[in-house]
Amino acid sequence: MSQLTAKLMGRRSRRSDRWPRVLSEVTDRLVKRYGTPHLGNFEDPAREVFYILLSARTSETLYVRAFQALFAEYPTLASLSRASPRSVLKCVGGAGLGKKRSEQVVEVAKKLVADFGDEADAQLRAMSVTDVYNYLTSLPGVGPKSALCVMMWSLNVDVLPVDVNVQRIAARIGVIPGGLKHYQAQQLLPKFVPEGRSRDLHTVFMVHGRETCVPGVPKCGDCEIADLCRTGRKFLSQGREQHR
Repeated sequence: MSQLTAKLMGRRSRRSDRWPRVLSEVTDRLVKRYGTPHLGNFEDPAREVFYILLSARTSETLYVRAFQALFAEYPTLASLSRASPRSVLKCVGGAGLGKKRSEQVVEVAKKLVADFGDEADAQLRAMSVTDVYNYLTSLPGVGPKSALCVMMWSLNVDVLPVDVNVQRIAARIGVIPGGLKHYQAQQLLPKFVPEGRSRDLHTVFMVHGRETCVPGVPKCGDCEIADLCRTGRKFLSQGREQHR
């Protein structure tokens, strides 16, 4: 099982044999359906910080547009660090991102430039896993999930960020209880993920959660993992009852 996320968050991880096997099969089936699509993330961890920061509580279309507008206006960290929050708001305000987020963007840029100059990418890559996690979570507006996203996408670290899609699907499968606070799901779920599968699982759960295992009523009749899922099995059993 992948233990790194729990370790970084200071959580003990008890052993479980069942759920890693289930999640391995779930991931294999969903990868067969969706592949491992690119979701627009960046290899440069410094740039990825802003991509993730702008994505919080915002639809994909809007945060991608905000990110593109921001870096079209301020193409370098140095130029962004000299920007005013008011001018940044003009770039990202259309995505529903307000004054606080604009201030965080500028503060993050200033800190990255102050700490690393124009070598933020190289310096972040040179850090240990623990040090980079601690540094990222020290940045304004960057919580544990955002830090884990940057580490997973840009630094190829085997950690699992738990977003709303990942949490929803895991709860419906039965790996974690429903109704958890996000921070509880982030602490609990990673210990059940097979070693080396965090990125694949996160990616296919993101896509599956948007297309099939949607909020509200999931499309269990069009789901490759229904037989492995508590919610899906209920759907299948209801169908068998109706055809008796």
